[in-house]
Amino acid sequence: MTPSPSPRPLVYGHRGARADEPENTLRSFRRAHRAGAEGVELDVRLSRDGHLVVIHDATVDRTTDGTGAVAALSLAELRELDAGLGERIPTLAEALDAFPGLVQVEIKAPEAVAELAGLHGRTPLPGRVVLTSFHAEPLERAASLMPGVERGLISHHPETGLLERALELKATWVCPELTPQLTPELVARFHHAGLRVDAWPAGDAERLARCVAIGADAVTTDHPALIDGWLALN
Repeated sequence: MTPSPSPRPLVYGHRGARADEPENTLRSFRRAHRAGAEGVELDVRLSRDGHLVVIHDATVDRTTDGTGAVAALSLAELRELDAGLGERIPTLAEALDAFPGLVQVEIKAPEAVAELAGLHGRTPLPGRVVLTSFHAEPLERAASLMPGVERGLISHHPETGLLERALELKATWVCPELTPQLTPELVARFHHAGLRVDAWPAGDAERLARCVAIGADAVTTDHPALIDGWLALN
């Protein structure tokens, strides 16, 4: 008898389709959508004049042709920079418009939470959005200001209190790094507590197979276009 295939996890494109396009750009998010990703993961910070902009680093140096701190530049100044292949640093609203699926919004700057809440008050964030962070403080503030928006706690060390901290934050997701400590037994504990698990990085077929084997609900990858091919190998 041929064994039944393992369930396919949800696929989040890391900063879009990062392996193929400039990260955290509209082009990257659209590429992830065409590749079949159900979701994307992106990062938000605040411009000097208080706009939610999608960029990972605290400075623009690595991902654009400019220099300086994101927080020291206005939206207009950020818009002048080339983020790769002629792309511009998008606003969060533009990113949400560009990608119709699930979106993990990683809060990189704690001060962005208040602006997220303001945006949510004006135009409620869609139910497909999950606010994530490595840190409890922004998620605690998000829970206070936007209790109806889902939250996820990210961690490099899934075995050291991640379950307890996620439950304290009333998170619905945990996003643990795929370390040897992320075992099927630990994933089962997360599930028993009502938490969904997004494992990362699913950077090759072997890591993806591990994510599936431990029972992860989702994976985050730089290579969303390769996931189905990698699954077919297992």
